Amino acid sequence: MSQMGGREQLTAEQRALAMVLPVIERLRNVVENENRELLQRERLNYQAHSQRKNQGLLELTRLKTSLACIRNHPAASAALADLSAKLELNNRLLGTQLRAARTVSGIVARAIRDGQSDGTYSGHPWRDD
Repeated sequence: MSQMGGREQLTAEQRALAMVLPVIERLRNVVENENRELLQRERLNYQAHSQRKNQGLLELTRLKTSLACIRNHPAASAALADLSAKLELNNRLLGTQLRAARTVSGIVARAIRDGQSDGTYSGHPWRDD
């Protein structure tokens, strides 16, 4: 590395790592926190988690050129692999939550519908949904 005015000149790869790794780390933490809350069945603020994930993904998108510069760097590869694993788990956990919510809402909707009518005015009284 060369010295310029008493300061070291960073390589393009070092600058890219310095910009990208903190963004990946923040996004990993956001996803990890949401996963922990999902696994512990805590009450979630889905909107807040979504906003934080969207912000992190926006930041990464803006660093696309820097990401391309460091895609083969071991630290970047490891960080991205870990982020990817956390996102895959997040997708599975949220999918489970969504399926459960759909099931419960179907049960509630059926109970409301059945409680409001004796079937007299139903278009298909012989149908058993």
